[in-house]
Amino acid sequence: MDAILRVGTPRSPLQQALAKARQHMLFSAFSEEHFQELGEQARLHRLGNEEILFRQGDKANRFFYVVSGHIKLNRLSADGQEKVIEVFGPQQTFAEAIMFMEQQAYPVNAQALGETVLLSVHNGFYKSLLTEHADYATRLLADMAKRLHMRINEIENLTMQNATHRVVRYLLNQLPSLQVAQAQIELPMAKRLIASKLAMQPETFSRIMHELKERQILSVQGRQLQILDVQALKDFGE
Repeated sequence: MDAILRVGTPRSPLQQALAKARQHMLFSAFSEEHFQELGEQARLHRLGNEEILFRQGDKANRFFYVVSGHIKLNRLSADGQEKVIEVFGPQQTFAEAIMFMEQQAYPVNAQALGETVLLSVHNGFYKSLLTEHADYATRLLADMAKRLHMRINEIENLTMQNATHRVVRYLLNQLPSLQVAQAQIELPMAKRLIASKLAMQPETFSRIMHELKERQILSVQGRQLQILDVQALKDFGE
């Protein structure tokens, strides 16, 4: 269940989380005084595996920074099928755009993938800082523009590229660098959820992964993937 901790004891878990979040684009522009004030409104949330953070339609009065673990955003279709919208990991934020929407409600469900720790910030207080300080607002706009660009690329990828290209591009995006010859990565979620995110059937995703293994481009052990030849993976996607 959520553990809500407020600023208090020196080096408390909340203060440690705030120290990490301080470097994020949404907070780095704040003066120390304003960031401390923001911290007084912050909360720390601890979630177990598959625990729900919020559901679609819940009142949205906070946005979130991932301290550790992963959060899955999803929606359910009319026939009960899950569509994964996004998965957020450490040092990423989500749900901040809602504070500027007319309807203050979460448009998706949020669920933990594994043990997850989150920092939440009150929308009202954060928005008041943006209203009073234009330079803070400029930083937020830059972050929103970056997110929008990523979504446009994702839409293009889902609508214009075939399934093999989508899988390869997803795997390449997990690499710390495209300049390495080999790499080891851990998939952030179950393969069926990755398939949903890439708009394909789990069987299609499994078939492509099997072909990559047959070509000795990668090896798989659970969620652990060893990319044996990054260049061959790039070529396969083409």
